[in-house]
Order: sequence, then structure tokens, then C-alpha cells
Amino acid sequence: MHVKHVVLAIAVSGAVFYAIGRHGQKADLPLAPSATSQSAMAAGGHAPDTPTSGAELVQAPPANTPGAPLTPGQPGQQSQRPPAVDESALRYFAAQGDTRRLEAELARLRALYPEWKPPADLTSPVQTGDGELEHMWKLFSEGKIAEVRAAIAQRSTTDSNWRAPDDLVTRLDTAEAAQRLVNASNARQWEQVIRLGTETPALLTCANVDALWRVAEAFVNTGKPERTRDAYAYVLGNCNTPAERVGTMQKALATLSDSLTEPLLAQERQTEFSSIRDEIARRRIGRAADDAKLTVSSDDLRRVEALANAATTPDDAILLGFYTLRRNAPVKAETWFQTALSRNGGAKAAEGSVLALGGNRKYQEAEALGAQWLEASAANRKAYLDVAASLITQEPPPKLDPAVLERIAKAVGTDRYVPGGAALGWYAYNSGQIAPAATWFSTARNWDRDYEPAAYGLALARQRLRDQAGLRAIMAEWSPRSERIANLLDPRRNRETRGQDASRQDLSRPDLTRWDTVPEAIPTPPGRSFDDSLPRRTVRTETARPLDQDDIGIEPARRRGAQAPPAGGCGNGMTGAAALQRGWCLLNLKRPAAAAEAFDAAMRSRSSQVVSDAAAGKTYAKLQQGLTAEASAAVVNANLPPARRSELSSLLLSERFFAQYDAKDFTGALVTLSERARHAPETTDLMLMRGWSYFNLGRYDDASKVFTALYKANGSPQALSGLTAIRDITQRNRY
Repeated sequence: MHVKHVVLAIAVSGAVFYAIGRHGQKADLPLAPSATSQSAMAAGGHAPDTPTSGAELVQAPPANTPGAPLTPGQPGQQSQRPPAVDESALRYFAAQGDTRRLEAELARLRALYPEWKPPADLTSPVQTGDGELEHMWKLFSEGKIAEVRAAIAQRSTTDSNWRAPDDLVTRLDTAEAAQRLVNASNARQWEQVIRLGTETPALLTCANVDALWRVAEAFVNTGKPERTRDAYAYVLGNCNTPAERVGTMQKALATLSDSLTEPLLAQERQTEFSSIRDEIARRRIGRAADDAKLTVSSDDLRRVEALANAATTPDDAILLGFYTLRRNAPVKAETWFQTALSRNGGAKAAEGSVLALGGNRKYQEAEALGAQWLEASAANRKAYLDVAASLITQEPPPKLDPAVLERIAKAVGTDRYVPGGAALGWYAYNSGQIAPAATWFSTARNWDRDYEPAAYGLALARQRLRDQAGLRAIMAEWSPRSERIANLLDPRRNRETRGQDASRQDLSRPDLTRWDTVPEAIPTPPGRSFDDSLPRRTVRTETARPLDQDDIGIEPARRRGAQAPPAGGCGNGMTGAAALQRGWCLLNLKRPAAAAEAFDAAMRSRSSQVVSDAAAGKTYAKLQQGLTAEASAAVVNANLPPARRSELSSLLLSERFFAQYDAKDFTGALVTLSERARHAPETTDLMLMRGWSYFNLGRYDDASKVFTALYKANGSPQALSGLTAIRDITQRNRY
């Protein structure tokens, strides 16, 4: 490099040390382009993914900028003859038709030599007469750095008087440094990235914005966010490529605080950062949706509302839904979530809609919607359980369909949801069913011994059942911690508080449908909780009448010719048809162990029909106990008609499938489903689980076929959720 070139490069470098160090101590990394840096990058030293034309290179700082390089005529600079301009690279790129590098080289030379005028004819061949040098330039333009080094070494060996042009050597050094910087950045060696940027200022120009971004990232990861801000400010102040400018703001948004991002937004040209401002508004509203103490400006709120109203996607509507819900505006929230649902907002929109409906006291609508999305996510399940608890603790207790109560009870039991268990206890208590209420209160207490509402409910139930010993045991445990429990046996205090707690009022009505979806009070084995002693999936039964419908194929006793159980119990017969009738009666009362004994007695009958029915009953009893292996043995050992054997085999295979699915053995679960298909058609819930099994195995095409068929058949929201999940994961994999 000519001596005069070096002098000018040093002057410019001095200016750019100021650019990044202006907020503190002397900076150690230049960010403004020196003459050398423009020279190095103009011919292709920048990263392949950030092409930049010469017109996009940074201009020298104004003369009145602190630390700006001295220009001719300024005090302190001696006049000097204009140096000779090396136009070889310029002509080479012109001859090759490489417009991008030609423009970059023109910009470099103009920055170095302000009085220089480019030749009128740049397309004529390079007049060097040096074919080997032209070949080296060609290799460099193709990015073959190692081959250029080899060619230089070979020529230097054969011609000791030949010396590679300084310009070419500088470009090679810069290109190699750029690759080392990229490698260090990819390896998260942040100090090495900063060192390379410091030692190679030619890298940090608008011709190589990727290097600037990587150095900025290194500053963030070494605890220097202000230096990161300066790097981004340099790009926005000097570089012109729209995509790189917007990309710089996106990176700033992801890594810097609002206080450091705001000054960068001020460097906007026209409205280029409109999408960035949208994201900032969304981010602020999102934080406020999580923290009710935070506030957002009316401008941010109007901006996101306008985006939500103009969009066809659900995201902004969901964001506003949770924001308004957090601010106790459930009516507005319900509207936003309904909008999101209409735009296929999926599980998140459903979660918010359930919560908003609950906030508007539309508990039955909320429960019905939440049930459709119960298995979509943990958040959906939590929302459902919350509104379900609110539904059944209303005063007076609503008259609900048994299927709804059964659904709530199943979800509460699966999750061991303590407030839900207590809520079911209050529903039973307020409906006049004291024994089931005591069972639910006891269950909730086993899930959480410190949950006072369950202890209070159990104390009331034991008082109503005249279980004085049980009542006093609870009072002894809780009196120091609960005033209302301590006062239960005080007539005056009890009378004063009787009307103050809606959840403990006795509102039994003679015409109220009996509610019987409480678990059986099975003795708890040592080391297990009450809930652990219950089967994973239990037969749906009712306690106020003989079984006349079910979900898993138990035929009602009356269909088999059996009579309803006597009012006082299930009878004492243990032979033949009487034992069979007793077994079904006990099973209906959710006493599976006793039912199994009755069915065993019935199987000794001489009637083949009684034996067949008893074998089926024993299978159901064992399933109700959670003893799948013994249920299978009952089927295998019984002489059953083909139709009955197929029915029971289908049921057992379903249980095996559920167990495999819960254990995440999705391959085995699919095999079991295929085996079950030989016995019975696949139900909707099993088809959904088949789809999710495919999904969890990464068989997205197969899963999509199942979910699509279900959605077309009945508009299943669960199927739509599956299709949405497939779309999301395949899009992520694509990028």
C-alpha cells in the first residue's frame, strides 16, 4: 500500500474509534469505515449473505463531526500532490461484468481520492499485460481464497522480483478474517469475535453488515449493551440497504431494552420501521397482559387494535383478549377471543374464551367450550377446571346434566384438582347428598391436607351424618387454624354464620336429579393416596337406580330380564340368576369387589346364558377395579358367544391402548388400535388419539389425514387443534 494511503487510513480509523467510544472510556473497536476497510470489502470481502453495492458504502463523517478525518484545506493538514490511482481492480471488475464489485470499487476510490475522475471507458480490457495476476483476481472474485494464496506463493517462488499488489493482499487478509469472525461467532466465542473486529476494522463496514451484527451480539453477551447499541446506530446512520436496516432494528428489539431501542428508532427514514413499532407495541401489551401493574400508552393500544381489526390471523386478537381480561374487562375480552376463535385461533384462543366467559359468569357456556379443548394443553385444562369449579359452586346449585357432572368429576380426579374436589363436595352437599359430599371432601383433603375449605366441608358433612367422632377429630386438627371450624359446635356462633357461607347451605330439593359421580370410598392401601387406590378409568355408574346406559358397553340389568334392585339393597342371593342380579346391582353401586364375588357365584349356574352374562359382569368389575389382567383372564376362561367375546375384547384392547398411550408407547398403541378394529369400529375419541399417536411419532402426513377426516365429519375443534399443531411444526422445520 502506498504511504499516502496508509496515512489516510490511519486518519479515518482515528475518527471511527470515537464513533463507538463516545459514551465512555476510549473505545477499542472501530466501527466507521476507514479507507482500508472500504478497499477490503469493495471487491467481495463481505459475507455472502449480505451483498452490498458501492453506492451503499458509508460516507466519510462530516468535517464538523468530532474525530472526523482531516480533509484537504482543513487546519492541521499539509497540502500534498494527489497520489496515483491504481485502477487495475476497477478495470478488471468492469471487464468481468461484475457490477456489484465495480460499484463498490468506484465508491472506494472516490472516498480515497475525492478529486479523482473515473475513466470514460471502463469496459476495455485491463492493460496490465499480466495474465497470471488477472487469473488471481478471477479466483478471488470466485471466493477461492486458498487458490489465490497458492498462486501468489508459486509466482513468488518462480519470480523473486514479483510482489503481489497490496490491494489484493489486503482483500485476502480481510476475507480470511471475516471467515474467522463468523466461525468464532457460531462457536459463541464472544471475546474472540470482539478481538477480530478490533484487529480488522476493514470488516466493520456497510459492505459487511453481518460482521457488524455479530460483533454487536458479542457485546450483548459480554455485558456491554451500550456498545451493541452503538454498533446498531452505526448501521442505521450510514448504511442504506432497506432489508439490513430493518434487520438491524429487529435485532435491537430482540436484544436491547426499550431505553436503548428508542434512540435507534429515531434514525428511521420515512416509515421504514412501521413493522418494528408494531412489534414494540405488541411486546408492551404482552407484558401488560402478564402483569396488571404495567400500563401501556393509548397509542400502543390503538396501534394493536387497528392491527387486530385489519388482520385475518388470530394472534393480535388473542393478545388483546388477555390484556383486557387482566384489566377486569371480560366483556371486551370475550369479544376478542371469539374473534380469535373465528380465525382458527386454536387452543390459546379457546383458553382465553373460557376464562372470559367465566369472568362474565357464563359458566355453563364456559364449561361446554372448555370441555372441547380439555386435552389441548395444560393451560386449557386449568381454565376448564377453574370455570367448572365456579359452575358447581353457584348458589343455588344449578341443575346439570349428569354427563356434565361426570365430565367435571373425571377431569378433577385425573388432575387431583383440590379446589375442584371440594367444589364437587359442596355441590353434593348443597344438593342434599351428604354421604357423597363427605367422600369428595375427604378426597380433596387427601390431595392437600392443608386445604381448609375441604376440611370445613367434611366437618359439616360429618355433623350432618351424626359422625361426632369424625367431627371432633377435624375440629381438634383445625380449630387452631380455622375460626369457623372451631365454632361449629357453638350454637350461637354457628347460627350467626349459617347464612354467610353460600357454599355450605343445604338446598336439597325433592325433584333434583340424583348426582352420583363421586368415587367409591375404597380403603387406602399403605403408602398410597386415596386417589391412587382408584382405577385410572372407571365405569360410569349411577347409585339411585339400576344402570340403564353407559359409555363402555355394559348392558343394563333390565335388558337382561333382571329387575331393579330392591329399595333396601341388592339382595342376598348367591346362586344362579339371583347372584347375577346381585352382581349387576353391586356394580351399579360401584362396589366392584363385591360384584366380582357375586358374578363368580353366578358362573357356577347350569344356565349358559347366566354364565355368559356373569363372565361379562366379572370383566367389567375387574376393569372398574383397574385390574386389566384379571379382566382379560375372565374373558379368556369364559365360554362366551362370539358377539359377546368380540365386545369384551374390544373393551380390553381399548384399555390396553389407553395404557400404551399414557406410557408414550405410540407405536404399540397404534398396533393395538389396528387389532381392536377387527372387533369394533373406531370411535371419535380413539381416532383423535390415533392422530396424536402419528403426530408424536413424526408421521405428520398420516396424522393430517386422520385430523382432516374428523374435522370434515363433525367440525371437531380437537381435530382442528391437531391440524394447527402439524402446520406449526412443519413450518418450524422448514425454516
